[in-house]
Amino acid sequence: MEKQHKNTVKSLIAKNGYWTGFLVANKVNPVHVKGCWHLGFRVTVSSIEELDKAINRFAYYNCNRELGNRVSFYKK
Repeated sequence: MEKQHKNTVKSLIAKNGYWTGFLVANKVNPVHVKGCWHLGFRVTVSSIEELDKAINRFAYYNCNRELGNRVSFYKK
C-alpha cells in the first residue's frame, strides 16, 4: 500500500480518467487498510467531483477523534 496526496489523486484522475484506491482516516495504520480490520473504503472514481463526494461521505460516517479527522489516500 502506497500513501498518496490528494493532489496526486486528482492529477491521476485527470490523466487516466479514473483512480482506484482506498479512503482511510488519517490515524489508521496502513496494515489495517486491507488487512484483518478492513478499515479502508475501496473506491473507483472517474471525476474530481465524484472524488469530493466520496471524501465527504467517508469523512461524515468514518472520521472521528480515535481514527482521525482527515481522509488519507492509499493506492491499491
